[in-house]
Amino acid sequence: MKIKIQSAEIVLSAPSSYSARWDVYSAAASNPNRSFAAALGLCWRGPTGPKARLAQHKFDALSYGGAVMDELVERGVPVADILNAGVQAWNLCGEGLITATEVEDAENFSDGGDISTAGSSPSAESMDKARSGSAA
Repeated sequence: MKIKIQSAEIVLSAPSSYSARWDVYSAAASNPNRSFAAALGLCWRGPTGPKARLAQHKFDALSYGGAVMDELVERGVPVADILNAGVQAWNLCGEGLITATEVEDAENFSDGGDISTAGSSPSAESMDKARSGSAA
């Protein structure tokens, strides 16, 4: 995806790391602006992207987002431009993280059946036999 920040055209693409995408995407629950900035840094391709790296921040998406935001503001990029581009990058990070079925299940709040410690698994059967004194 190509977008413009100020007058420069940049390329955004989702990184291949599911974990990195999830960390950045889910960070929006705590601090959306830092999450959007982190997503922008994570998805920005090319030599003009932020120098900060997620690994440098011990994979703390909010710390990373703050570093990206600070770096871009120091370069003279308006905060509104960072956040607008960041929202698009954040959406890229979120693609494919949650399936339509998972969303539907969460919305319907289906119970998924009874939870049981004694099931048909070999370990559960062994425990049942041990409790009753039968040989395994």
